[in-house]
Parts: sequence; C-alpha cells; structure tokens
Amino acid sequence: MRIISCSLSALLLLGLVASGCGSKEGSEVEGSKGPGTGANQPGGGINLGGSTGLPGIGGGTVVDPDSACAKGTASANLAGVNMFVMFDRSSSMSQAVQRRGPSRWDLTSAALSSFFSSTDAAGLNVALRFFPHDMPMAGCNGSNDDPAGCNIEACAAPLVPLGTLSTEAAPADAQEQRLVDATTAAAPGMAGQGTPISAALSGAYQWADAQHAKTPNENTVVVLVTDGQPNGCDTNIGNIAGLAAAALANGTRTYAIGLTGSREEEMDQIARAGGTQAGIFVADGANTTQDLVNALGDIRGAVLDCDFAMPVPKPGVGVDPSLINVNFTPGGGKTATLTQVGDEAGCANTAGWYYDDPVDPSRIILCKSACDTVTGDPMASLEILLGCPTSSEVPK
Repeated sequence: MRIISCSLSALLLLGLVASGCGSKEGSEVEGSKGPGTGANQPGGGINLGGSTGLPGIGGGTVVDPDSACAKGTASANLAGVNMFVMFDRSSSMSQAVQRRGPSRWDLTSAALSSFFSSTDAAGLNVALRFFPHDMPMAGCNGSNDDPAGCNIEACAAPLVPLGTLSTEAAPADAQEQRLVDATTAAAPGMAGQGTPISAALSGAYQWADAQHAKTPNENTVVVLVTDGQPNGCDTNIGNIAGLAAAALANGTRTYAIGLTGSREEEMDQIARAGGTQAGIFVADGANTTQDLVNALGDIRGAVLDCDFAMPVPKPGVGVDPSLINVNFTPGGGKTATLTQVGDEAGCANTAGWYYDDPVDPSRIILCKSACDTVTGDPMASLEILLGCPTSSEVPK
C-alpha cells in the first residue's frame, strides 16, 4: 500500500477534459474510401522524445485515411467517468487525530469537499453515499442489533445522485453544491452502528451495474473510504474482496482508501480484487486533508477518459483488430498516427495505445503519455482508421 504525498499541481493536466472527446457512445464506421496517396505518409507519429514542439510528438509515419487500404473511419470518442463515492461516517471518524485537535471526520470531510470544488474533478460524474447512514434510505447502518441494517437496496441509494461537476464554482455548479452540502450535513453517527463494508460495497456495485447498463461505453468506478475494519453484516474480508472481483468482471473497478484505523492488508486485498493493484493509505496528521485530496485526484487521473470502445461496423464492413490505426490531430497541428503497443507495460517507451484484450479486444486504451497530450489539448481530435495494417512498435 502506498502513502499519498504528491502535489495537486502535478494532477492539473490530468483533470482537463478534451472538449472534442466527450461523447459517450461508440461510433459507427463511415463508408469506404477511394484510392489515395498510400498508407504511409511523412508526418508526426507519436513517440517519446518529440520534436514538433508538442509534448510527446515526434517524427514518424501517418496512416492516411485516403489511402488505398483504408475501408473507413470512425471518430474515437473517449469514455466518460462515473464515480460512486462510498464514505465512512462511523463513530470512530469523530476521534481527534491529535490531542485537542480536529477530528478525523473534520479533516477528511474537508478533503472531500475540496476535491469536489477542485479543477481535478471538472467533467467527472459523481454520486455520493455515506455509511453507516439511514439517508436517503434506512437500512445501510450495519447495526449489530438490527438485522435490517444490511439492506443492500438501501446502500445502493445515493444520497447525492449522479451528476456532472463543471469548471464553475458552487453555487453555479449545482452538483458541486449538492455534494458539499451533503458532506457538511453528514456528521459521524452514534455508537452502536457498525462499519458495514460488505453491505456498503454490495450496494455501490448494485448501483454501478445499473449505471453501466445505461452507459456501457463509460468507465464506472467505486471509491471506498473507511477508517475501520468490517463490523456488522458480512465481516469476512475474503468474501468482501470477492464482491470487488465480481464487480470488476462486470466492468467496475474499486479504489480502496484506508484511513488510520483500517488494516492496510484488507484495503490492499479489496483493491487488488477490484482491479486497482493496491489500496491507498492516508494517515492521521497535519497532512491528512491534502493527502486525501491528492488520493482522490490520483484516482481521477487513473480513470480519466482515455479509452474508447472498438468501432461498431456498418453491415458488410468487418473490423479486423490487426487493421486498425488511431490518428491524433492536435489543435492547429499535423495529424500523427499513434503506435500500438502490446499492453500497458509497453507504454514505458512509446506514447501509443493498446487493446484491453489482445485476443478479443473490446476497448482501445491510450498510454498515459498519449492521454496527457490528448486531454491537455481542448482542440485535439482522435480518429480510428480501418483497413490498413496497424502501426505497431518495432520488436527490440
């Protein structure tokens, strides 16, 4: 588990959303192209060590959409991000982090409100629920003497429904205002309520499944923030991690943020099962608020809209994964063809792209360096070109 200590300024670029890349649906393939000027034209293929004055853009070849091999194009619309935040308000959150100092709730709720107000969150779709809490629906309290306190339906009901955060400040940004108001009002609960992590996550995943069915081409993630160990409902951490694994199979990733009082190994187990490698630990102390803001900003950057669905072919037009190229055109610049790499590990040396599954791909994912370049340019555009051999990295 890693300790978050990075600066917010390093995340500002990741928080920008390219205005030309915000559509939510997969694109249909356009009609066939006629004879053109050949598949490989001189231009600016994206790689590291760029020379054109734009980050990550260097010399290379460009696959021309008018070339003889081209069968059609589709706009590459990047996926939106839907985030369900499940935030602990158990009685232990009211503990002072130091003698006569602010409580853990004071520091972490301030971080939550600060994140909602930050530029990092602009363009993000957020829903919020606290646990244990009987708002907006009773039954998500994990009370040891109330068998109805593990109601998954109740835990699936967000206190603040999904809405998009904008670059404007509240109250002009109505979703920000709703989220901040809800956080301010949700003081920690009384003793006797548990920390029903299993019910809370089950509810969050139920919500995520329903959202994913509505918007299958968008990224859906659950963020768990807790200072405790499972207490009430199912307390078996293996079973809880199994919930995260099942959610991942359905397309939902889980980020587990452990505050002081949680067990790092349990947060790690949930995070690994949920497809995010490791939990994030934020300790009590002078930097608690900023560390949690940074953690949420890191998550925002990790799920930034840098993947998109495979193109949906029109009748009679096949999509061969070995005959796909991704062209990037910066605002006012020359088109570049991004290089395909085998997987995320291949991104270390190339600002290109890769398939989520090389054998049976369903999504195209940009490498982080390519993602930074695209999302940092509000006039950038992406296009999928079909029919020409894929421009891929040269084996070393």
